Amino acid sequence: MSIQKKLTVAYLWNLLGKWGVRFIGIGSTLVLVRLLDPSAFGLVALATICIGFFETLTDIGINRYLISQTQLDKQAMDSSWTVALLLKIALIFLIIALSGFLADFMNAPEIQLIIVVVACSGIFSALNNIGLVQFEKELDFKRVSALLLSAKLVSTAVMLVFAFWLQNYWALVAGGVCNALVYCIGSYQISSYRPELNFNIARGQLRFSGKIMVRAVLGYTRNKLDTFLVGRLFDNSAVGKYSIGLEFAVLPLAEVITPASTAMFPALAGYKNNKQELFDKTYKYFGLVYGFVMPCVVGIWFVAPQFCDVILGPKWADTAPVMAALSVMMLPYPLTAITNNLFDYLDKTQYSLFSDSIGIALLVGAFCFFTFSELSDFAWARGVVALIAFLCILIFTRLTIGLSIKKMSSVLLLPSLAASVMWSCLEYGYHFTELSLLALIGNITIGAVAYSMALSILLKIFAKFDPTWEFWWIKLKTLPVKLYTELSKNRA
Repeated sequence: MSIQKKLTVAYLWNLLGKWGVRFIGIGSTLVLVRLLDPSAFGLVALATICIGFFETLTDIGINRYLISQTQLDKQAMDSSWTVALLLKIALIFLIIALSGFLADFMNAPEIQLIIVVVACSGIFSALNNIGLVQFEKELDFKRVSALLLSAKLVSTAVMLVFAFWLQNYWALVAGGVCNALVYCIGSYQISSYRPELNFNIARGQLRFSGKIMVRAVLGYTRNKLDTFLVGRLFDNSAVGKYSIGLEFAVLPLAEVITPASTAMFPALAGYKNNKQELFDKTYKYFGLVYGFVMPCVVGIWFVAPQFCDVILGPKWADTAPVMAALSVMMLPYPLTAITNNLFDYLDKTQYSLFSDSIGIALLVGAFCFFTFSELSDFAWARGVVALIAFLCILIFTRLTIGLSIKKMSSVLLLPSLAASVMWSCLEYGYHFTELSLLALIGNITIGAVAYSMALSILLKIFAKFDPTWEFWWIKLKTLPVKLYTELSKNRA
C-alpha cells in the first residue's frame, strides 16, 4: 500500500474514532448543560487546570519519540513505559499533598476533593499499554479508534446516570474516571504486548523527552492560562460559560484537523531527510487545513447567538459573544501543531517552544495592562492575542527553518477570500434571524453553499500560478471520476 493510501486510511480511521468520541461527548454535553448549572462546569474546569498542569510534567513524548525511531524495540518501549509510570505515581502523591493549597489558590475550596479523586484516577492512564504505539507507528488506527469509542460510550453512560441522580459536578468527575479505567483495561485487550519494568534509558530519549516535557508545560499553560485568568477575574459560573464557549468555538478544529495531524506526524516522518519535499507536502496540508478552518471561523462567529440559545439553552445565551470571539483561536492552533512537527522532523525541537511562549507572553500582557469588566471583553482580547500570535509564529518559522511567507500567504489568501464571500452573502444577502433550529441549519447551509462556490471559482484561478492550489484543483477535478470508479468496483 502506498504512503498516500496508508495515510488516507489512517486519517479516516482516526477521524472516525475522534468524531465518534466527540459526537458522543457533544451529545452528553448538550444533555448536561440542561441538567447542570454553569458553575458545575466551572468547578471541574478549575480542578482540571490544576491537575493538568502537573500532569504535563509527566508528558515526556513517549509515543512521539518511539514513532520517530526507525525501528521499535522492546527495550525502548519498556523503558519509556517505566519512566512514565514512575513519574505518574510520584505526581499523584504530589497533587494529593498540594490539593488543599491548590483549592485555596483557585479560590474554590470545593475542588479539593475533586482534585484528589481525579489525581488518583491518573494511575489508570499510567498503566496504559505502551504496545498501542505499534499501531500508531504502522498507521493502524482501527483498533485504537474502537477502543476510544468503547471507553467513551461506557463513561458517558456512567456520567449521565450520575447527572440525573446527583445533578452536580460529580457526574463530570465520574465520567472522566470511568473513561480512564475502561481505556486502560481495553489497551491490554487489543494489544498482545506486555510491558515490563526496564530502567535502561537511552540518552537520546532523555534529551528528546526533556524538550518535549518543556514544550508540554508551555503548551498546557498557553491553552489553560485564559481559563485560569477568567477564574481570577470572575466567578465559577463565568468559568463554566467560558469553558463551554471555547469548547464549541474550536469544535471543528478539534474534530477534523486534530485527527489529521495525528496521522500526519508518522506519515511525514519519512521525509525528514528531504527538506524540500517535506515542505512541499506541508504547504499542501496547510492549504487543506485552512481551507476548512477559515469558513468555520466565519460561520461560528455568525451563528453563535442562534447556537447558544437554541442548542445550549436560554441560560447559556450570554455565552454567544464569548464563543464568537474565541473562534479566532482556530487560526494559530493548526499552525502551531504543524510547525512543531517540522521542528521535530528537522531536529530543532527547542524552537517549538516559541509558539507557546509568545502566546503566554501576549496573554499575560493583556491581563496586566487592560481591565476587563465583562467576560466577553476578555474573550475578545483572547481572540486578538491569538491573531497576533499567529502572525508571530509565521515570521519565526520563516527566520528559523525557512518556511516561505510567500507560499503561506497564498495558502491563506484563497480560503480567506472565499470566507469573505461567505460572510458577505450572510450579512448583506439573506440569512435567517429567528432563534430556532431550522434557522440555524438554514444559515449554515447558506454559508456552506456560498463558500463552496467561491472556493471552486478561486481555486481554478489560483491553480494557474500556485503549485499548492494546482495540486488541490487536480484532486478536485478527478474526485468524481475516482468516486465513480470505486463505486463501480464495489458493485462488481
